[in-house]
Amino acid sequence: MAGTKKKPQYKPKPGYFFNSPFEERKALGYLLNLINSAFLHYKTKDLFELSIDLLGQRPFIEAMKRVCPDFLEAPEFDTWIKSEYNSVDLPARTMCRLLGRELTDGITDKIKVLSTASESTLERRLKTVKTLFHLNDVETELLLFLFLRGTITYLENALNGERNGIADFSMIPRLRSHGHVLLSVKRATFFKQFSSGNIFKAQVLERCGNSGVNLPAWCVDYLSGLGNDDLALEFFSADNDEALLVDDFGISKDELSVLDTLMKSRESKNILFYGAPGAGKTSFARSLARKYHRELLSVKTPDSGEHKDRLRAVYATANLADKSKAVVLVDEADEILNTSNSFFFRSVTQKSWINTFLDTHGKKIIWIANISDEIDPSTMRRFSFSLEFKKVDQTKRMKVLKYELEKTGIENGYFSEEELKDLCASHSVDAGGIVNAVRTVAINKTTKKESAIRKIKTILKNHEKATGGRNAEKIRERTFDAYSIKGLNTSCDMGGIVSGLKEYADNRSAKSVRAVSLLLYGMPGTGKTEFVYYLGSVLKREVMLKRASEIQSKWVGETEKNIASAFNEAGENGNILFFDEADSFLFPRKDAQRSWEKSHTNEILTQLENFSGIAIFATNDIDGLDHAALRRFRFKVRFDPLTPEGNIQFYESLMLPLVSGGESMSAANELMLRNIRNLTPGDFAVVKDQYLFFEPVAVTHEALITALVNEVRHKKNEQYGIGFGRS
Repeated sequence: MAGTKKKPQYKPKPGYFFNSPFEERKALGYLLNLINSAFLHYKTKDLFELSIDLLGQRPFIEAMKRVCPDFLEAPEFDTWIKSEYNSVDLPARTMCRLLGRELTDGITDKIKVLSTASESTLERRLKTVKTLFHLNDVETELLLFLFLRGTITYLENALNGERNGIADFSMIPRLRSHGHVLLSVKRATFFKQFSSGNIFKAQVLERCGNSGVNLPAWCVDYLSGLGNDDLALEFFSADNDEALLVDDFGISKDELSVLDTLMKSRESKNILFYGAPGAGKTSFARSLARKYHRELLSVKTPDSGEHKDRLRAVYATANLADKSKAVVLVDEADEILNTSNSFFFRSVTQKSWINTFLDTHGKKIIWIANISDEIDPSTMRRFSFSLEFKKVDQTKRMKVLKYELEKTGIENGYFSEEELKDLCASHSVDAGGIVNAVRTVAINKTTKKESAIRKIKTILKNHEKATGGRNAEKIRERTFDAYSIKGLNTSCDMGGIVSGLKEYADNRSAKSVRAVSLLLYGMPGTGKTEFVYYLGSVLKREVMLKRASEIQSKWVGETEKNIASAFNEAGENGNILFFDEADSFLFPRKDAQRSWEKSHTNEILTQLENFSGIAIFATNDIDGLDHAALRRFRFKVRFDPLTPEGNIQFYESLMLPLVSGGESMSAANELMLRNIRNLTPGDFAVVKDQYLFFEPVAVTHEALITALVNEVRHKKNEQYGIGFGRS
């Protein structure tokens, strides 16, 4: 018609731009599944708008030409074409017809075309996650949907809110009810896999709030293409550069025999190594894996520090481990294994999770923990074998040192027994520290012994400081060249006691002979502690000193456990168990006002009754002990201040070498020395330390004896300290 204005043509908006054909195929699949469901009728407008978002306007314009051509001439059409939003004013029946009859065939055809595209990064990485966590097909599809819902804006808007969208698929109830629609599976199948599959057990999906579900950040990043393609590297390492051998750790033959059976078995096994930090648990696990030619997969501690991330790493590592070729190592596993709440430890792992995992992982796993007391009995029963590691004592250090020297080809006699003993006694290091020192020095037959000892000591000292914060130079090195029990003033014949204990130590059978227990009491400085260490040197046994500060704990029951542990450790290693400040342990039960005061004493006495070895208690205050417990000690020895003969004995052995020129003592000096009352061996040690660095010409008998007099003058209730004849 002449004069009719031509209608302007508008370019329709394109559909969503996808990152890959795989993403587009999956998103269109969700759309098609929703169109073919009841959502088409009660969420018609929302579904229509989502369809336009994903497909663009052009397919709808073509369909409208067939279904509602009049709409194309209406003003609303122009508004819709130009609008940034996809809201369109059409009757619900028309929308349903457009979606259900006119578009589904086109969507189906497009999905078929997209299926022929090459594998995308997302598709490849999704398969990796599926394999790593043993996800089934339904769980994998659910994981992919949650990822795409979070990364495709239009899916997130339509499927993440009940009021302003089709359905809120971020909530578990909605997923359970309608997840099968999205994924096009039978409802019963989906519900079963959703409820009992691995996707939650493996922490691949996280629950948030009471009923929400969330995809972890690590999973979003990985599926988005960030990081290394090999996801396994995020969860474990396969390095094992351990240089120690299994025999380096002093594990008993019986225990090694059990481990040999477990490591050679084709069945899954849970093995627990527990005990004091720095005792060699991790190094031994690595050595064990190397001995049996198994790849060691060490579970990493996640950077996030989140417990759920740690559980996920454990789960993934176990899934990837080759049952016949690998062993999994879970280090620092206390938080995972300890599921019993107490005042000391708060559980963060569900007991059902760890028990189920221990039963079903199907691999060989070595678990390492510092404590085992908080592991629930139901969990502990699931371990095939448990092995306690204790701090390496002097005896074990000596064994490791000799063994390592033998491997280098050093013949017996290169180092004397005393030189080896000095190395092991002066440095509290583990087996790894000793092996490292010997190998670093690279001793051979041409190495000068003095140089080798000096280098080994330097390495051990620095290793000790680095691993335990302890300065080896501060350890008191006790020598007993000038020591004699003859000068001691005691209530028993100490020579006879030493001879008897030597006979006992040389010939006893640990399973048939009861403990030899001694109680040493008397005023401070009378030589009780020094005698214990002298006895250790004579018997060639390490003295295991336990003070109240090491044993007593503020936690209920912990003190009793520490007492039992001390007796067990001493019994296993053949050490002399020495409790200093015994009045802190053997509290008088008749005066006890608290239950724990009785229980501590009872535990000591119970352990003493069942102990097989040498146990010594020392106290300055015998009246502060539980007197009913005194009968438990075979020997009760009172240490008194020295007699006049004892004064002379200790002076000649300790003081005389300090006097310039070895000048003999005058009769007046000797008389004065004999008449000093309440002198103790400790007083001689103090004076010796005072004059040890004086120039020899400055040290006289008069000066030394005067110093001894001054020591006793400071003692309580003793003003003069001279004259044994005083009443």
